[in-house]
Amino acid sequence: MGEYSVAMLSTATEAKLRQWVRTETWHTRHPLDMDRFYDFIDQYQRDHGSRIDEGALSGHIAYVAECVDNEELRAVIRERISLAYQLLLFLERTGR
Repeated sequence: MGEYSVAMLSTATEAKLRQWVRTETWHTRHPLDMDRFYDFIDQYQRDHGSRIDEGALSGHIAYVAECVDNEELRAVIRERISLAYQLLLFLERTGR
């Protein structure tokens, strides 16, 4: 599975990613966890646009979250990446 190198994410995007996944409850749908996820996606869009290499980004998130071997958490990451893709597509198509 591909993996983003830290160099592929801007410093600001990497920081937002770490703020999200370095929280014990990052994988839940708690409003605070989702807010950190949305902050990460917002920063990603600002720095990288609306295109995502889903496999590579998923691998990098799993690495940062220290859950590479945890299939349950990898499934959560895939779900969030799918949501991110949809959000970024919406933002792109509506000119935001």
